[in-house]
Amino acid sequence: MNRLLQASEDQLYEQLGIRAKAIAANPAVAGSFEPTVTYDGAAMGPLDDVREFGRRLFRRWNREAWNLACSADDKADRKKLLDAFGGGQAAVAATLSGLLVAHLGLAPALAAIIAALALKHFFRPAYEEFCTLWHEKLPKQ
Repeated sequence: MNRLLQASEDQLYEQLGIRAKAIAANPAVAGSFEPTVTYDGAAMGPLDDVREFGRRLFRRWNREAWNLACSADDKADRKKLLDAFGGGQAAVAATLSGLLVAHLGLAPALAAIIAALALKHFFRPAYEEFCTLWHEKLPKQ
């Protein structure tokens, strides 16, 4: 997870697109939080398009991730996430990834990137500030 948190947003969008396309070609890739996949231009298309595909996927899952992390009724899971803030950004990202998989059925390979992007965009030391800032940045419906 630390490697993902050190990547730039563009690199994360790119990796999200690469992983999603790799899963489409080989569903077995979906089960790993850190799959070994690489960009294949012949199979995936132009890298700019793959990156944009990753951006679209994040926009699609962004609201669901926020709902799960910040407004869900499952108090035990929200407590897990709140407790993770004491362990820093990597702990929060790992916990959020697990919740995305468990509650939304998101593939681990994608959940790790979505959690990393959410934290890159919205991480703050205080949980409430994190959720408030994230909610303000959600796309309008």
